[in-house]
Amino acid sequence: MEVEVRLYLSNPLSLDEVTLLLSRFEGEIQTTVRTKDPKFELANSEQLDFHSIPSVAQFLASNGHLMERPILDTGSISCVGRPLDALQRLL
Repeated sequence: MEVEVRLYLSNPLSLDEVTLLLSRFEGEIQTTVRTKDPKFELANSEQLDFHSIPSVAQFLASNGHLMERPILDTGSISCVGRPLDALQRLL
């Protein structure tokens, strides 16, 4: 399988890209946010609704450093690779 690695900290995803990624996400979308990261407490998360793709997408587009990683996106399904074994079935 050919893959493209996107170093999104140096090449951030747009709001549209994050929204598409989350629309294909397999699982609970709140797992895409690094809530245990100390920087999460510093981010403006009062309006964050973990049950809303637009809300999470807007948050991650503005706070890309708090996106869980790695995320594999096949174009039809995306998922967090923690643990890495979670990606095995998509490869």
